[in-house]
Amino acid sequence: MPAYCLWIGLIHTFLYSDNNLTDASGLKADQLPNLHTLELRGNRLTSTASIQLPSLKKLYLAANAVEKLEGLEQLTNLNTLHLRDNRVRELDGFSESMTALQYLNIRSNRVADLREIDKLKPLPLLRALVLEGNPVFENGDYRIEVLIAVRRLERLDKDEFTDEERGEAEELFEQRKPQDEEQNLSPTDAEEEVAEDGDV
Repeated sequence: MPAYCLWIGLIHTFLYSDNNLTDASGLKADQLPNLHTLELRGNRLTSTASIQLPSLKKLYLAANAVEKLEGLEQLTNLNTLHLRDNRVRELDGFSESMTALQYLNIRSNRVADLREIDKLKPLPLLRALVLEGNPVFENGDYRIEVLIAVRRLERLDKDEFTDEERGEAEELFEQRKPQDEEQNLSPTDAEEEVAEDGDV
């Protein structure tokens, strides 16, 4: 095996910012088995699909043109994902397989619907989230609604949740639980409930 191949395999951190990169598929997992930090800020990536490096722990993609979050389920060791200043509207792509993700920065993107936050529920270790600068940030109940959706969060936009916020979120969560359960009933379940209610 050529000496340069052995050297590449030892790389832990790869910095490639501000290079007009549109695709990261040239970074091969079998050639970079020890890569844990990838810095690709200021490029022209429109999707995360080409980043297929399961060993990654930290991924920095700020100031690209990312619109779609794809292929993230492969990043099972990722604990930090930085997506500031992109074009993300929908928070698809997050998976239960991402069992290590603790910090997610989506500041200054285009997330406008609070319901998108529900898509972060599968992340078991998510503790810190940055959403400031998105349209959703203008919602008056923004912090409480985010905490209701992702109850394990400790910090939002760098600020820890207060006991008062946690209490209000918990109360609203319990109030909405019957309504949410009703909405989640399948048509068959709903028909059976109606039938049971009609029995005397």
